[in-house]
Amino acid sequence: MFKKTIYTIFLLLATCQLYAQLDTSLVKELEQVQNAYINTDELVMKVAVYTHSNGKRTLLSNGQMAMDTSNYYSNLNGMEVIINSKYFNKIINFDEKLGILRAESGITIDEMIKFLLPKGWFLKVTPGTKFATLGGCIASDVHGKEHHLEGCFSENLVEFKLLINKNEVIQLNSSSHPDLFKATCGGMGLTGFIIDATIRCKKIKSSYINFNKILNNNIDDVFSCFEKYKSSNYSVAWLDTKKNKNNFKSIFIHGGFCEKSKLSLNNKSILNIPFSIKVINNLSIKIFNYLYFFWNSLIIKKGIISYENFFYPLDKVRNWNNLYGRDGFLQYQFIIPKENAKEAILEVLNYLNKVNYLSSLAVLKLHGNKNSNFISFPISGYSLALDFPYNNKINLILNELDKIVLKFKGRVYLTKDSRLSSYFFRKFYLQFEEITKVRKKYNIFNFSSSQSKRIGIDE
Repeated sequence: MFKKTIYTIFLLLATCQLYAQLDTSLVKELEQVQNAYINTDELVMKVAVYTHSNGKRTLLSNGQMAMDTSNYYSNLNGMEVIINSKYFNKIINFDEKLGILRAESGITIDEMIKFLLPKGWFLKVTPGTKFATLGGCIASDVHGKEHHLEGCFSENLVEFKLLINKNEVIQLNSSSHPDLFKATCGGMGLTGFIIDATIRCKKIKSSYINFNKILNNNIDDVFSCFEKYKSSNYSVAWLDTKKNKNNFKSIFIHGGFCEKSKLSLNNKSILNIPFSIKVINNLSIKIFNYLYFFWNSLIIKKGIISYENFFYPLDKVRNWNNLYGRDGFLQYQFIIPKENAKEAILEVLNYLNKVNYLSSLAVLKLHGNKNSNFISFPISGYSLALDFPYNNKINLILNELDKIVLKFKGRVYLTKDSRLSSYFFRKFYLQFEEITKVRKKYNIFNFSSSQSKRIGIDE
């Protein structure tokens, strides 16, 4: 199976970096959350008040820190504080008849599925990693293989509780405080700390997916597949970014949950990469893509697969990012309106071949209509996610891709961004000023990130 896009970068950028020192008593109190439920509102408020009273800037995690970090705090510069929401992971209540789940913001996709699936329920919208959190899914307004039918995560959000400053918590939905709702969903953590949230879930009869796989030798055919099977619950395509006979190969896959089968969890890792070893480069990418396409031409094209292998294939390989070596990788995802998508994507792929800078993974998806959130990523069109080994020329290359995306009236996904300039951000997201207006209206100035400073939301 091909890999779905990974949200490791969003975990760092959408939440702000870990900073500052908390007093010993507070740290001990935080650690108690692991063993016993306490009032999360009060705990978060205590941290906010503490930081203000000690002249520090409050940077709370927005419920998005999904990586398993060992500490709640770090004393990097002593000026700012962020809480790891690792232990804010409790199920508060669940209506099993209606499929309405309320949980704390730090709960992961994996933890929610382990609770929901045995009861015959699943998430309506899921990203490509089970390590993302509930709060992170809201703040990034994530999408998945189902966006053309189900929309973004926020479109199945009933309500959520938001700490906006040291002494104010707001319960909101799309009707109550609609401007704050639209600024928070997809707002990259800049409007406050999400304490808990209530979401609508999807009824399922099986934990297995019926899939159909179609191999294509040219770019036209993969776009035809998306249109032909747009009624399928889930659809996605892997692309070979290496030009082959003046075209690009792809593997399109679509499917939906089986109507009859067992409800069983599948969470076993099959491989671990315990140390950094740089094996991903242009040559290995070419070899892997050739073999991957060839192998898929030999194996079964239709069948049944577990939900984990379908939605989260790369999560089964622990520490897979070590294959990029110590320099790591950078992911770049963009979306283009449907009418210009094929032309734009071809221009991007041709440019990458011209400069001999191939992507180790390329994932193409069809998207439905844009929602009303101010800086939510999806629009009606096609997105392409690209993974690149990091080196000293990557920023120059991605700057050129920014120009192509802008030319075709697209945008870059902020959740996976670590280098976008203020200029291009303002061109891509024409409603960005609405975020500033909301922050001023509700007196929200304590939440920031390296990204928000770089793109000009926080000067």
